[in-house]
Amino acid sequence: MADHDVLIEKLSRSMEPVKRPWQPGWRTLAWVAMALPCGIVASLLLNRTLTDWSQTGANWAALQLLLTFVAGLLAVRNAFLLSIAGQRPLNWRWFAPLAGLWLISTLANLHSHQAAPAVGAIEGPNCYLFMVVVSTPMVAMVIGYLRRTRTLYPLRSLAAAGAGVACMALTLLSLCHPTHISALDLLMHIAATATIVTVTIGVGYRWVSLP
Repeated sequence: MADHDVLIEKLSRSMEPVKRPWQPGWRTLAWVAMALPCGIVASLLLNRTLTDWSQTGANWAALQLLLTFVAGLLAVRNAFLLSIAGQRPLNWRWFAPLAGLWLISTLANLHSHQAAPAVGAIEGPNCYLFMVVVSTPMVAMVIGYLRRTRTLYPLRSLAAAGAGVACMALTLLSLCHPTHISALDLLMHIAATATIVTVTIGVGYRWVSLP
C-alpha cells in the first residue's frame, strides 16, 4: 500500500483499547475472592466434617490457619509482582518468620497430640486428596490471572503461585480437619504442597511465558 496515511487510519480503526491490569494487591484480593469459594465448592465432592474448635489444640490450629492464609496472600502477590517488569517482590526474609512459626506450631501440636481422631474427620492420606482437589480450580484461576500479563520469570512466578495455592488449600483444610495433627498428616500436607507447586509449574509454563 503506497498511501501510508490510509494504512495507519485503517489499522487505527481496527485497534481495541488496552486495559491496564490492576495493581498486584488488588489482583491478589480479586483472586482470593474468586478462588476460595471455588475451592470450597470443590471440597463438596469429598467426605469432610467441619472442625470442632472445642477440641484440644484448637489454639494451635487457629494459629496455623492464620499463618497459612497470610503466607498464601503474600505468595500469590509475589507471583503477580514478578509478572510486571520493574516490580520488586518480597524476598525470603518475609516468608522465613511465617514458615518458622508454622513449623513450630505444627510440631507443638504434634507433640501435644493425645486425643484420638474424631470419627469421619479428614486424616492421613485424605489430607493429600483434599488439598489436591480444592487446589485444582485455584491453580487454573491463578494461571489465568498470570496469562493476562504473562511474565518474564515464568518459573519463579508459577512456583510462587503454586506455593500460594497450596497455602490456601491448607487453610481450607484447617476448616474441616481435627484440631490435632499426626505425623502422617504432616507428611501428607508436605507431599500435597509439593504436588501442587509442581503441577502449577508444569501446566502453566507454556501459558504464562512470553512468546
